[in-house]
Amino acid sequence: MITCRPYTFIEDTEKMKDFLKLNKEDFLKSYSYLLEEEYDATVWEYIKRTRKNYKGLVLNG
Repeated sequence: MITCRPYTFIEDTEKMKDFLKLNKEDFLKSYSYLLEEEYDATVWEYIKRTRKNYKGLVLNG
């Protein structure tokens, strides 16, 4: 059985602007040609990339 990773739109700056502004339901209504799996894959990719950016961050208290 062959499995494919869902497409992410993480590199699409216009979609990402809306991704950060809209909730999931509204985003998927606006981009009706995208699948929920693609949205979810982008969420995980976004989390992975932003977590990497904050790795090693020291908070001063």
